[in-house]
Amino acid sequence: MWKGGKLFMHTWMLMMVMLNLPGPGLLETAEKNPAVAVQTIGPGYTKQAPTPAPTLDPGYAKWSRIAFQEAGKVYTLLDYQYLGKSDVAPGVAQQQFRFWARHQGTEFPLIVTIRYDPVSERIYAILMEQQNLRGSLRML
Repeated sequence: MWKGGKLFMHTWMLMMVMLNLPGPGLLETAEKNPAVAVQTIGPGYTKQAPTPAPTLDPGYAKWSRIAFQEAGKVYTLLDYQYLGKSDVAPGVAQQQFRFWARHQGTEFPLIVTIRYDPVSERIYAILMEQQNLRGSLRML
C-alpha cells in the first residue's frame, strides 16, 4: 500500500520524466557555484535557468528609432513591421517601415520611408504615406 509521501514522490518523479527535467544531484547549485543560476522546482529537484540569448542590434535599428520618433510626433503608433532596405539610386538607400497608426479616432496603415546616404548616413528625406485599407497610398 502506498503511503501519502511515497505516492506524492512517485507522481512527482513521473512528472519530471514526462517533462524531461533532470532529477536531484544532476545540476550544480548556487551554493557550490554562485555563477550558476538554479531554480527549485520541487523537493530535491532543480533546473538550471536558461541563459538569455544575446540581443543583437539589427542593421535597421537606428532607422526604426528615427521612424518611430518622426511618425510618433503626428500619430499614435500601435504596431510596426520592417519592410526592408533598398537602393533607389547611386548613393541613395532607403529603409521602409509599415506602422499601424491612429489619428483622430481612425486606425490605418502608415508607410514611413527614410532615404539616406549609405556611406555617411546623412538623411535626405523622411516620407510618410497614409495607406487606406484598399491599398492605395496617399502622400502626407
